[in-house]
Amino acid sequence: MYRYKKLMVCLNLDEHDRNLVKYAGFISRMAKSDEVLFVYVSDSFDIPDEIKKIYPQLESPPEDMVEKQMQKSVDAHFKGYQGTTPAFKAVQGPRLGTLVSYTKAYDIDLLIVGHHPDAPSAVSSLPVKLARKAFCSVLVIPSNTRVYFDKILVPVDFSDHSLNALDVGSAFAKAAPLDHIYVLNNYKIPSGYHKTGKTYEEFAGIMLENAKSKLRLALSKVDLKSVGVKPFFNKDKNIVKGVQKFAQRLGDTLIVVGARGRSGDIAAILLGSITEGLIRTVKKPVLAVKEKGEGLNILEAVTSE
Repeated sequence: MYRYKKLMVCLNLDEHDRNLVKYAGFISRMAKSDEVLFVYVSDSFDIPDEIKKIYPQLESPPEDMVEKQMQKSVDAHFKGYQGTTPAFKAVQGPRLGTLVSYTKAYDIDLLIVGHHPDAPSAVSSLPVKLARKAFCSVLVIPSNTRVYFDKILVPVDFSDHSLNALDVGSAFAKAAPLDHIYVLNNYKIPSGYHKTGKTYEEFAGIMLENAKSKLRLALSKVDLKSVGVKPFFNKDKNIVKGVQKFAQRLGDTLIVVGARGRSGDIAAILLGSITEGLIRTVKKPVLAVKEKGEGLNILEAVTSE
């Protein structure tokens, strides 16, 4: 997978780091990554003087201690590609802005971050904000996720961003290796269908055939790398729940979805309610695919929450 040569992993120094480190190794083997940067960001590394007197060993720079703790976890759990070089960075500052700026400063291809749905909102919303603002694609790993998948699901709406997701999804399948990907389109019946004189069932059939035609056209524009496609169509008003139910039936699944971007000097990413909803609610790994370099203006990324 040519896209993901430089990975960055956001660690928390908790029990969930093990899974993130293992997943980073999993991805690095598939992508034959060159580097993985493990990062921990803290608001402050300050240690009160009275504590230092009790524990004089804490006189050493706290950043060094944190980097050693990260390296210990990586040594125990990282089983990556033999050519992948791990690096470590412990830094003090605003977490969101620092991580976003690092994706640009270190020319990162893929950011890997954990997600804890039951955590306080300030913590659980971080993956969504990172996916929205990072300058690269973002892989969100829910807590307690098994470090494995044998199916790849690509929800599509036939936009250019869907084509990008199909490209990445097929690349992951090729590297896994898997012989096919699942492609899901959720379509809706327009509220004014009755004005056509057609019944609900008749117009549902028309919408389904239209979706099938659009998918054939979309697939003709993508290099699927000899990976097969299993298409599915779902008539559901709630697209996020439709994807969620389908992914649940598949089992160990990686969901690959295209993020929506907009052009301009800032080139800010608008994830959209679908991608954002999947990251927040689906208990499967979600890869939000972005063209490298898409993201917020660096000053806005650092200062905004």
